[in-house]
Amino acid sequence: MPGFAQDRTTAFAGPELGRLRQIDSWSAPLLLRITRLHEGQACKPHAHARGQFLFPRSGRCRIWTEGEIWTASPRQAIWIPSGVLHYVEGIAATEVHNAYVDAGICRDMPGRAKVMTVSPLLAELIAYALGRGAEALPVGADARVHQVIADQIRSARDVAAMHLPLSGDDRLGPLLDRMVRHPEDGRSLEQWADAAHMSARTLARLFLRETGLSFGQWRQRLRIMEAMARLAEGQSVLAVSLDLGYASQSAFTAMFRKVTGMTPSDFLRDSAAPTGRGRRPGS
Repeated sequence: MPGFAQDRTTAFAGPELGRLRQIDSWSAPLLLRITRLHEGQACKPHAHARGQFLFPRSGRCRIWTEGEIWTASPRQAIWIPSGVLHYVEGIAATEVHNAYVDAGICRDMPGRAKVMTVSPLLAELIAYALGRGAEALPVGADARVHQVIADQIRSARDVAAMHLPLSGDDRLGPLLDRMVRHPEDGRSLEQWADAAHMSARTLARLFLRETGLSFGQWRQRLRIMEAMARLAEGQSVLAVSLDLGYASQSAFTAMFRKVTGMTPSDFLRDSAAPTGRGRRPGS
């Protein structure tokens, strides 16, 4: 499928056709559903007529679209506009809380996939509403809770614009897939080129042509995305630094600040701040 990684070894499952039909035919403005994924499990590529606010209540997951990849964690949701073909893959065992919203709410949301903040209030409201049961149309107090959830989703802030462009090229696509799954891999451009049976110059040209980024820029962005998700999951800055192949916490912090305009601590404080507050990247 063009734009998706090529040498897929992921175990695909669902979503069931009945579930997709229910999402698109639901008569209330908001539909809440839970998706549970094992590590390495993914749902099949699909699209919705509704927009989707995808929030991992626990664990981490990747969202693949045609041409881009995103990472979500317990502080970071992904907004997927209606009609965007995508699939979700569990990086670890993950429970995803999904809010599918109708066109009226979508009008106030970004027209392309985005990483969004999840306030403690929004996280608890979604969990509460799901605990009340998601199979029946909400009425009374439950309908009012759904309205507050919709308002919170509309006002959720963008996180630093971090996403990875992908490639449908038969040579570059599989290599990007391997790099995504092993962001700590420190092989040089020349070593990756050798593994892919091409020259370093050819690989460098492919990166620029297919992704718009150099090899170094692409890998740096990959590591920043992975770091954001791991930090939001609760891992320490030191653990993330070492796991991603940096020689020290200070080296990682310097790179993080250079790319995002803030330190890892700033990022965690900003992503936990109430809507409309906190420090924005680069401000």
